[in-house]
Amino acid sequence: MVVASVAAALCGASALPMQYLAAPRWSVRVVNEAGEPIEGMTVRMTWENYSVEDAGHEKDLVSDRNGAVIFPSERSSASLLRRLFYSGLSSMALAHASYGPHATVFTFGQNRKGDAIANGIVVNWNGSPAEMRSEIVARLR
Repeated sequence: MVVASVAAALCGASALPMQYLAAPRWSVRVVNEAGEPIEGMTVRMTWENYSVEDAGHEKDLVSDRNGAVIFPSERSSASLLRRLFYSGLSSMALAHASYGPHATVFTFGQNRKGDAIANGIVVNWNGSPAEMRSEIVARLR
């Protein structure tokens, strides 16, 4: 009887959603090749948590006269059961499997485009820190 009660409690608890940070607060400044701010550029943040969902999200903002946009942090929730299910699905991709939260930002428009780059690599946020800052050079295509 006690074992059944404990098992039922554990099953119930595994179905409760737990909140997590899905994407950070991300401050972005868009500049041209000379380092001057560009107003009116579309800046897109994309994010997905491969351990709890099978579809990504995106949000677009437009840079102000200082070339700036600020994406608020995104929060979501998922149960342990959901995490186990989607982690199992991800593992089926073998070498191409991804787990946990991922987010990135990039810009486009006015015949320009650019990515958030750090040390020569596109920035891929993986769950921390809670706040990011990037300067994107939007180069002519």
